[in-house]
Amino acid sequence: MATRIGVAVMTFAIGMAANFIWTIRRTSPTTQQPPPLKVEKVEVTAAIGTLRRDIQEARARGENTLEVGVLGCGWGIGSLKEELSRDTVVIADLVAKKTYEDTFGLRTWYKFKIRETLVEHEPPRHFADQFQSGPSDMLPIAEDEFLIEELNGQMVIDGVSVTQHSNGAKYLEGQTYLLFLWLDPTTRTAIRSATDPLGVFLVDSNGNLRAYVDRPYPFKTALAKRFNNSINDLRRYLKK
Repeated sequence: MATRIGVAVMTFAIGMAANFIWTIRRTSPTTQQPPPLKVEKVEVTAAIGTLRRDIQEARARGENTLEVGVLGCGWGIGSLKEELSRDTVVIADLVAKKTYEDTFGLRTWYKFKIRETLVEHEPPRHFADQFQSGPSDMLPIAEDEFLIEELNGQMVIDGVSVTQHSNGAKYLEGQTYLLFLWLDPTTRTAIRSATDPLGVFLVDSNGNLRAYVDRPYPFKTALAKRFNNSINDLRRYLKK
């Protein structure tokens, strides 16, 4: 088993907070698909620290899995009052997702279809350069749809099953969500409020809310106390 830790630093504009990403890679053999690789002479030529380098090293050892853990840190969510005054809040269904490889890991784009927009605000001006167009094979995006990118996913690359975990959200197709986000009307792409998915809530068939993040935090507590974890109570308040 091999483990490598890499650190990259990014800066997000909100609150001038620094965002750190730790990447932990490890490989291990498995009896699941894809089948175990034979130890073979594999030329390890990719640049150190890249995903392709780790895949080549795994193949050289005859290992057929690679797990990547990404931890992003940057900004937290504000108070319930603050977020309702500046976020776009939607009820939406996940309708599609697709994972892509980049130089250092995996990224999954999730496509949502909006059921209802509860409140709408323009995204922060200093966030304008953070919105990018979605991948071409997920276009076009309808006026009632949007895309969110997360640093997670699973792909088989050169016979190695790569799985990337993160402290972002892994959305489920067919699930309805209440989302606090910033939505760019031009690209139809969105960015979640907060680095962790603290503004992500699952909605059941009765309109009850359950926070994606299990641990207690003030925003979650305030939403439960003020609106009884009910879409209907939240809707009535916002439509006043």
